[in-house]
Amino acid sequence: MDTLFIADVHLSDARPEKIDLFKQLLRGPARRASAVYILGDLFENFWLGNDDSTSPHPEILSELKNFTGGGPPLYLLRGNRELLLDRGIEPLTGVVMLPDPALIELAGKPVLITHGDLLCTRDTGYQVYRGIMESSPVKWLFPRLPYAIRKLLVTSLRPFFKQSARNKRPEIMDVDPDAVIQTMRRYHVQELIHGHTHRPGVHALNLDNHPARRIVLGDWYENELILVCRNNDRKLLSVMDYLADPG
Repeated sequence: MDTLFIADVHLSDARPEKIDLFKQLLRGPARRASAVYILGDLFENFWLGNDDSTSPHPEILSELKNFTGGGPPLYLLRGNRELLLDRGIEPLTGVVMLPDPALIELAGKPVLITHGDLLCTRDTGYQVYRGIMESSPVKWLFPRLPYAIRKLLVTSLRPFFKQSARNKRPEIMDVDPDAVIQTMRRYHVQELIHGHTHRPGVHALNLDNHPARRIVLGDWYENELILVCRNNDRKLLSVMDYLADPG
């Protein structure tokens, strides 16, 4: 059976066709998969907490719950838009939250999965921001703020994030090759799967004189790519192609 990897879906009411496509995938061939992994940034809007009523969040959480009720295991990593997501999401949806990075097994071999932002070590400003968001005081305080204040804070920060991204050179926004190698060494893997950079592809690597590979998932802004793993085969496919011929 296939194992499916999805990242950077960025579901939003502004793109209802993507929501419909996501539902078709979960209600269709994804139910016959051995497992489904969502590697972060499921939503376009930043996560406000388990009481988040931002549309389409409640609708999608319900869809996840329906999927896990009768489908294969569904695993979730936090993306940079969900840094404050916690394990309270598990009873709401039936998903299993994984640490980032997480070591899994595919076809009997260890594989490392991550959202990918941790590998962008040259983006020092973002790494400082992530460290703050993951600090104990912020993780304790933010969920306890009134919902309206949380929403106001996140809405106020969005223009700053967009402007900051526009001002960064493309290579700063990409993963650091040295960080990739060091991370793969640390976890003793020859294969790494991640999203975040929106630069889909399969990259052959030489890791300590052994063949290795880094697979980058695509976003859903345009091509709606997923990674389909069947034994040792890896295919980046559009969701439409997979729906038409899941094999």
